Amino acid sequence: MKRLLLFVILFSLIFSLSGCFLDPAESLYAMPQQSRDFYDLQNAVEEILPDGGAYSPPVSGDNQQAVQLADLDGDGENEAIVYIRGAGDAPMSLCIFHKQGENYHLLAKLDGAGSAFDRVQYAQLDGLGGSEIVVGRRISEQVTCSLSVYSLHDGVVSELLSTGYAEFITTDLNADTLTDLVILRNDADAKNGIAEFYHWTEEQLYREVEARMSAPVHAVKRIITGNMSRGIPTVFVASEYEENTIITDVFGIYGGTFSNLALDEGADTAVQTVREYYVYSSDIDDDGLIELPRVIPLGSIPEDSTSENQSLISWYNLSPGGGEEVKALTYHNYSGGWYLSVPEDWADRLIVTRSSAFDSVLTHTFSLLTQEGELRQLFSLAALSGESAQRVQNDPGWIRINTKGEISYFCCITDSSIPLQDIKDSFHFIRVDWNTGETGE
Repeated sequence: MKRLLLFVILFSLIFSLSGCFLDPAESLYAMPQQSRDFYDLQNAVEEILPDGGAYSPPVSGDNQQAVQLADLDGDGENEAIVYIRGAGDAPMSLCIFHKQGENYHLLAKLDGAGSAFDRVQYAQLDGLGGSEIVVGRRISEQVTCSLSVYSLHDGVVSELLSTGYAEFITTDLNADTLTDLVILRNDADAKNGIAEFYHWTEEQLYREVEARMSAPVHAVKRIITGNMSRGIPTVFVASEYEENTIITDVFGIYGGTFSNLALDEGADTAVQTVREYYVYSSDIDDDGLIELPRVIPLGSIPEDSTSENQSLISWYNLSPGGGEEVKALTYHNYSGGWYLSVPEDWADRLIVTRSSAFDSVLTHTFSLLTQEGELRQLFSLAALSGESAQRVQNDPGWIRINTKGEISYFCCITDSSIPLQDIKDSFHFIRVDWNTGETGE
């Protein structure tokens, strides 16, 4: 049974390791052939799997396989890293296998306490070639996770760091071409969490002075990396702050010091939700900089209750000194998965109403209030599929502006001064962040 389980798990490595290729005619009758590397690794792993042991792949992050390949020592040959759970006080083990000649040999077995592997990343932290293993082990739901950083050089595995964490992310924060480590954890002396910055210097991972967060660690909803302004790499940490509010901390190096740049005097990175959807920082205009959001309530009209509680989002860059540069203005329909870029001079006059059309399909109508207080209808947008889309396609008043999967997006222009191409250029899809499941631009 153990051999069968091992075969299933290692099957995913067939296409990563060199193998045999059959003649097209022979492949119609022959069974698939595994490479010798596959069997060598299978046998090596089976020898060290303890009785009662089980494969325990990381439960989150990008790398969630029980057997993973990475070049740890920089020699151009991948090591195999196997994640297993055994028994005892340190049951969570990483087993590193190195290929020597034609066979795989166990190079190191790294044991640690915990109930599961949280997640793992491979990154070059020490500048000596190859990739370090940055791995988290879950202790329990009530206890902070345990983080270890392992390095392999000259056949010897060293532990560069061991510390507790609630969240971690790897990125080059000081722009020295090496990967750095930012750890978020609880602060025993304060309600809010703290951020720690580790970087390689003087042959060790050095921890800079910590920076405080604006919220507890358990409130963190989303973490991304990017530049807040030219030449300033940063980590953006969005946390649930108060009811229906998200606050974003911006951690980076400024003036040679690691700090929370969002805590500078005058900076305000708290933003209300938009119709029960969280609004996160994003590179909304694709200029390589991360913009922060600010919700701007729209006006409404008494005769149509659907115009109430509508909002625009103003996107701005935050400077290290707390200054702001507005970059874009958008209307987001999070439930529909799309957003519209809006001219700045519409901000004080735009009214958005909703109604049903085409077999109860929700339609959004955009209008402007004139100086005389009259409502000037501009255009309407609707998302349709199936037979409804086919019927609307034959309606000369509605024009298809985009398609995603089986859904078509149509526009009906009621103000001839609005160019159709402008609407097409302003229409965008909201991307889904695959790390968190939350939506982002």
